[in-house]
Amino acid sequence: MTSTDEIPVVGPAAKQHRGVLFGLISVLIAVSAGGFWLTREDPSSPPKPDIPLDAWAPYWALDDALPEFEQRAGSLRDVSPFWFNATGANSIEIDTNALDEGLDEFFEIAVEAGVNVVPSIIDAMPAGAMAAIIADPVSRTQHVDTIRSFAADLDVAGIDIDYEQFAFADGRDTWATTRPNWVAFIAELGAALRIDNRTLTVSIPPVYDAGQTADSGYWVYDYGAIAPHVDRIRIMAYDFSVSKAGPIAPLNFVERSIIGAIDATGDPEKLVLGLPAYGRNWPYGETESCPASELQGRTSVTARSVDALLELRGAVPVFVPETGEYTFDYDLEVTDGILTCTQGRRVHFVDGDGVRLRMDLARQYRLNGVSLWALGFGDDDVWAEILPTVTP
Repeated sequence: MTSTDEIPVVGPAAKQHRGVLFGLISVLIAVSAGGFWLTREDPSSPPKPDIPLDAWAPYWALDDALPEFEQRAGSLRDVSPFWFNATGANSIEIDTNALDEGLDEFFEIAVEAGVNVVPSIIDAMPAGAMAAIIADPVSRTQHVDTIRSFAADLDVAGIDIDYEQFAFADGRDTWATTRPNWVAFIAELGAALRIDNRTLTVSIPPVYDAGQTADSGYWVYDYGAIAPHVDRIRIMAYDFSVSKAGPIAPLNFVERSIIGAIDATGDPEKLVLGLPAYGRNWPYGETESCPASELQGRTSVTARSVDALLELRGAVPVFVPETGEYTFDYDLEVTDGILTCTQGRRVHFVDGDGVRLRMDLARQYRLNGVSLWALGFGDDDVWAEILPTVTP
């Protein structure tokens, strides 16, 4: 997933937020009557897109996500609330940054619309901790049992595993050891969830081929070996540029990620393409002497919020056909009352046009859907491209 200076990061393990989680379970039990996560047909529901549509729902965007979800839920296949953290072999906690308000309403909307709820579980432990858990058969089984119980308590349709520490914190030198342990974990978890008629989805960074070289992408996740044990693999084909200004998900990178995933799995029916509806805003240089304490680092925008920034800065976005994204620059005056300087800012973002282009790639390669990152990020233009027959 994406985290920026403007988006709260899903942090390290924190104290268990039992009140919210148990309250949430109580609400779910109260509003349900067995099997309520099964999708049901409703003639009054919004139309489905011509390719299955899933979405993540991060807690920090709930103010915008709730009305969007209420309006669009009938168009979704799976929705993944993004506020549950794995903090140990035996513990899954609600993120302490997630507010009580809005969480229950989210689940109530899902129940009413009949959309499949597939909560994302994030690896919120220090580097190496999850790798150690899945390396040991005893703790691995304990973790599988914990996830299975978690899914049963909430009576959800399935689980989405989003364990990114392997890729971004543990170090590439650990991948060869972690890779078979990851496969063993996913195989065991998939089998356990199937006993309860629940699905298993994994959200993982891309691979570019079936190999294990420096050019193979994030091969620690072994797309090919886990494919038989999962229902869907969500390809996180975004965050191409992180440390310096650049495109979010250039089209050649997205296509390369799709081709690599198909090469590794041999099965496009298992693959879902992640769709970014966000952007980033980077500094790219200052003039004169700047007050370091007042300088802005990298921040974020969404397809929903970028228009306000454009208006504020009087900027005009330029569409770049090669990347399928928009970009613009502006100057920001920075002062602490003594020193004043101008900081250059550069923004890249994906809007409705870019969402459509990436959906077209998913259709071209016959993938089993797309997944929007994220609910609350899109505007009417984005949804007009997702559901082109629907008037915003």
